[in-house]
Amino acid sequence: MASEPDVTGAAPFLPIVEKLIAFDTVSRNSNLQLIDAARAMLVEAGARIRVTYDRERAKANLFATIGPEKNGGLVLSGHTDVVPVDGQEWSSDPFSPVIRDARLFGRGAADMKGFVGVALSLAQEFSALKLRRPIHFAFSFDEELGCTGVRHLLKDLQDAEIRPALAIIGEPTEMRVVSAHKAGAVIETIAHGREGHSSAPRQGASAVMMAGEFVALLAKHQLALMGERDDFFDPPYTTLQANVISGGTAVNVLARNARVVWEYRALPDRDPGAIVAAITTEADTGILPRYREGAAEAAFQTQVHAAYPGLVHNDDSPALRLACAVAGSNRSYAVAYGTEAGLFQQAGIPAVICGPGSIVQAHKADEFIALEQLEQCAGFLRRLVARWNEAQP
Repeated sequence: MASEPDVTGAAPFLPIVEKLIAFDTVSRNSNLQLIDAARAMLVEAGARIRVTYDRERAKANLFATIGPEKNGGLVLSGHTDVVPVDGQEWSSDPFSPVIRDARLFGRGAADMKGFVGVALSLAQEFSALKLRRPIHFAFSFDEELGCTGVRHLLKDLQDAEIRPALAIIGEPTEMRVVSAHKAGAVIETIAHGREGHSSAPRQGASAVMMAGEFVALLAKHQLALMGERDDFFDPPYTTLQANVISGGTAVNVLARNARVVWEYRALPDRDPGAIVAAITTEADTGILPRYREGAAEAAFQTQVHAAYPGLVHNDDSPALRLACAVAGSNRSYAVAYGTEAGLFQQAGIPAVICGPGSIVQAHKADEFIALEQLEQCAGFLRRLVARWNEAQP
């Protein structure tokens, strides 16, 4: 790891953030080494630990608590996995963090090991306080794969009857308070046709042509959805997008199969299931009959691979009130990207998003976070815990 002490000063969080970035926790890999390191830091701070695993016990969530054993705690939450670096042109090793121009570069610096590292660096400090209510640390796996890991953590809390009062999700917002985000899903539709000679298209069914009509159907529904607006968001409507399409073997062969991978980013108070149902129904009734004239077995097969709920804005949310008071802001924001906040909200734990760094830097080569943002995050978390501890239990 490389750093520039003259730039960073004595920031206690920096070595921890750098340590976390050095763990290659791309979602296809295990995160257990990072979880073990975080666990050791939290145990040293006197935390009580709960760990939940995936089916193969190759990945884990960590839930740690300092302060009294009672309900009503404050959760500081972040995910430990990062997106791949494959095919990206980095100026330095993405898992060997380096500081240049008061910015920390490395995969996950912004999304979101910066927040996790700052929170861990403050655990000892928080533990030394005379806490009247618990402070929880929740670190999850596989957020980048549809927020799958945190579901195990939330189920464990429910089973153990641990009921936090609210949660701060530290995704990169440039330390602005975000009170709403869209729901999202990754969906795959496979068109099944029948092979044949391309000179006789009516004696078979080209799955590629079927897939093309399916993409056009998505565009049609997108136009309709643009009429349902919520100007709190940008863009202010539900979006549909086909991002991957493949199929066929040769130019003179009717394709047997074709694949379309698509997504929705739905306004959080809408029913995204109804969107998928409407599209699949129209595909079956409006597209298939023509292709079944040449291939009775022609079909669309649609599967939702990953989905997460939106975060619905709530003026009365205690998480929103607390975060805005600490941030010194009367305004909150909405974002189009997804987080685990909606799952916390669904579990009955009011949540907002507020963390260091910019989402613009996430998922790209030379991802970075400004050191100033990490400093701001540390100050925010100190004020947050102080205010939380001063409030009437």
